[in-house]
Amino acid sequence: MSISHTGAWWRPCLALCALLAHSVLAEPNGDAEAAAIVSRALQSHPEIRAAEAALEAARAHLRGAGLPLNNPELTVEAERTDIDTLRLGLSQTLDWHDKRGALEAAAEARLSVAQARLDELRLRLRAELFAALGRVVTQREIVTLATRREHLMRRFTDLAQQRLRAGDIAPTELGLARLSLAQARMQRATRETARITAERDFQTLAGAPLPQRMRMPQPPAGGAGKALDLAALADHHPAVRAALAEAWLARREARVADATRKADPTFGISAGREAGDDLLALSLSLPLNLRNDFRAEVDAAAFKALAAEQNAHQRRRALLSRLHAARASWKILDGAWRQWRDTGLSSLKRRFRLLERQWRAGEMNTSDYLIQVQQTLATRIAAIELRGERWAAWSEWLAASGRETQ
Repeated sequence: MSISHTGAWWRPCLALCALLAHSVLAEPNGDAEAAAIVSRALQSHPEIRAAEAALEAARAHLRGAGLPLNNPELTVEAERTDIDTLRLGLSQTLDWHDKRGALEAAAEARLSVAQARLDELRLRLRAELFAALGRVVTQREIVTLATRREHLMRRFTDLAQQRLRAGDIAPTELGLARLSLAQARMQRATRETARITAERDFQTLAGAPLPQRMRMPQPPAGGAGKALDLAALADHHPAVRAALAEAWLARREARVADATRKADPTFGISAGREAGDDLLALSLSLPLNLRNDFRAEVDAAAFKALAAEQNAHQRRRALLSRLHAARASWKILDGAWRQWRDTGLSSLKRRFRLLERQWRAGEMNTSDYLIQVQQTLATRIAAIELRGERWAAWSEWLAASGRETQ
């Protein structure tokens, strides 16, 4: 397809291509803003507030568990017949088997579980927010490129129609231009849908939309590339600590079940008068666990504790595998991104300048020029997607390692 360079029709195209070249070569960074957005979202997140309320409930439960288990009981009896009777009694059930100690230990374990779950939730939501933020920024940048590519193809089609009327090109070449425009429109629509989905997911997590001016943050230097003890990271991860706390709680609850099945004695003393005579009585009552010794409840609690311990082991095993995969993925994507940044990005700059010079000099017709511009922009979109995948890999490493800062 050959179009004359006479006249000024090509200047808007050239200006648009120059704008595209400038926009896609920028290397944005929004670290501080991203951290502030995520921090605000965590402070107001309903799941965080619910977990904090559960933590306060566990603290209140612990305060209650530290108090005496049984209160004294006061009884008053009065009878007026032919023999007047008045009796006042006081009884107290003794915590003979230290049930209060067992309940307090279980409450302490329950508090540890609530704290570990809150830590795990904060870490998970932080990583999800960072990942969702990266998806939004990535899709917005791709939509910007796709929209500008559509504008370029529309301008190209308009020019082709003008040249067809002038008899400079064949109808088949106009058809090719229209197909290119249709393809650009479909690609933009697809990218717009992905952007809407990404923004919806972020707003669901954060409770507010991401500012339009937001730029892509940069993962901290080093990150998963550092020499780290993955086993130690797994041991200290909030998810593993929560699982271990749940196992410890299950063992404490087994102790509570064992203490609860044992009967506690109740001692009482009463004094009064009956028919003018003074009365003084001592009493002792003790339930007899003959028909049901409640051993089944103790066995069930013991097996529940065993299951919780095995779940903790499995969670650690799964987390260790996740750590290895997250670090490997990060290294691959970070290496690919760095290679692109060091070599491909500079090649892209030179390519835009070379194409522009060739077009200005008439060494390349408009059709070939725009095709190569599209290919170059497609490469840049792939690079933006690679950067987004790199950011997602870092977010996954953040969640897997349990480290808020790398």
